[in-house]
Amino acid sequence: MSTARFGAGRSKTAAAAVAVLVVLLAAGAYLFLPRAPPTQTETSVGPPTVQVQTEVDQMLADLNARDVDALTTFYGPTSVVHWSGNTGGLSGLYTGAESIRLIYATSVGKTTTMDANLSDYSQKVFSPTHLNATFVIHMLANSSEVGTLTAVINASQEWNWGGSGWQISRENWAYTYFDGSLIDLEHGGPSTTFPQWQYSLKGGNPDLVSEKSFEWHAAPYIASSVYALLAGVGAIASQRLARGRGRQAVDRQEGARSETGQ
Repeated sequence: MSTARFGAGRSKTAAAAVAVLVVLLAAGAYLFLPRAPPTQTETSVGPPTVQVQTEVDQMLADLNARDVDALTTFYGPTSVVHWSGNTGGLSGLYTGAESIRLIYATSVGKTTTMDANLSDYSQKVFSPTHLNATFVIHMLANSSEVGTLTAVINASQEWNWGGSGWQISRENWAYTYFDGSLIDLEHGGPSTTFPQWQYSLKGGNPDLVSEKSFEWHAAPYIASSVYALLAGVGAIASQRLARGRGRQAVDRQEGARSETGQ
């Protein structure tokens, strides 16, 4: 009977040890074995909640308000804008919202009044979230750079719907007419920090982005170099002046000694 009890005790002990071992193995597998990443719930973009024509009308309102920041919100980091035709020196291909902000800042941002209206609106739908809009912009404005400005623009915009709403992926402004009262003057308008208007009239390169970027990025370094040069010249002049005074003092002392010796 004692032997039976002893055998039963050993069986229970063995079973408990096996159970503990299984628990330890399971815990180790949970902690150390690679696990598949948790599945993320995909968020799908819903259908458009506003019409593209409404966005175009809002963009026109921002243009008339001369609000460069608001105009820039219609573009993303990969948006491409092409201005062509009689642009008064602003022809070029601009990629990204910041570059596009640049052309608005140096054109719309220089106006004091703006009266733009839209005609011949049309759109081609590729899908509910992708379409192309075309229209004509008639612009009359006063600019500090070109005076009274008159322009007619054939605009084409490719719109895409996404997480940020409708945005323009590609845009072309083809200027069929452009005129500025200061440009009409014999010697052009006043000189500015962005004299693309003058470059265009003189047959120079009117590419605003490259010239503007050079001015923006190079100017601080040029200014620093000039300041460093002036500081260096001043330091050399001070040293030479100090040496000259020192020599004069030595000469006086030597002269005084000579007179004393005589």
